[in-house]
Amino acid sequence: MKLTIKILIGILGLFVAGLFASNIILKKEYEKVDKTDFYWTYKRVQEKPFKYLKIVGGNITHIAFEQSADCSVRILSSWLRVNEGVVQSSIQNDTLFIRFNYSGKTREQMDWWKYITAVRIFSPGLLTVEGFDTDLGMFKLKQKSIDVSMSGRSKFEVESSIRFLDSINVRQKDSSEVVFEMSPDNWRTEPGREIMTKLGGPGPKLQVVVNGPPNGQIKSREAMNIHYVHARLEGNTLLDLGHAQIDSLQLSISDSSAIVLSGGALKKNQQYRK
Repeated sequence: MKLTIKILIGILGLFVAGLFASNIILKKEYEKVDKTDFYWTYKRVQEKPFKYLKIVGGNITHIAFEQSADCSVRILSSWLRVNEGVVQSSIQNDTLFIRFNYSGKTREQMDWWKYITAVRIFSPGLLTVEGFDTDLGMFKLKQKSIDVSMSGRSKFEVESSIRFLDSINVRQKDSSEVVFEMSPDNWRTEPGREIMTKLGGPGPKLQVVVNGPPNGQIKSREAMNIHYVHARLEGNTLLDLGHAQIDSLQLSISDSSAIVLSGGALKKNQQYRK
């Protein structure tokens, strides 16, 4: 047998052995994963408790927050394998710090990041959220108050699972956008009044739950109520509270910023009407 053939057979053998070994390693890692965890495709990088959040960067991808009994920070595993070191996180004095480092990355390499949620954050709740050049969404939120500070080219969205909020404090600078609205998942689960009707004759009764807001509230599945809003808007910022009925509004706004308010909110806060 020629030497070249022996070399080729050896290379082929090493290639097959490598594939077999990789398959065993991947299988062992897969078996370690908790399949009952909905986000099992994300790697946990932090699990200490925190109440405050500060983020720098991330506006070229998406970051999501959901309430959970346990605290954790998770990064999409498939994304992390080719972007090790891009997301840096630490927890100090109940504050979670997250920073994105784009050093060595080209715009072409980062372009597809906008189609994924690279980072997911979980905790029982957040007292304050501060972001610079970030893109953060809080989903299925069930807390009644929050303090928000956004700057740079940031986008921050809250989807609330509760219709009545106590207070929100918002500070915005530069070109940041902030939106508060009801969670779409909550549209069909709002408590309503019960109506009893018969299925004809003396037969069994059918209980029908009719979803609807309490008396005096806006009849819309997207409507929400905020008791008190304090907002300070500078630069070219946008605050969208268009689906909220606001009992009390304290607003400081620059000439180049904008705020979206419902008609009901304007009527209750007539000092902002022309």
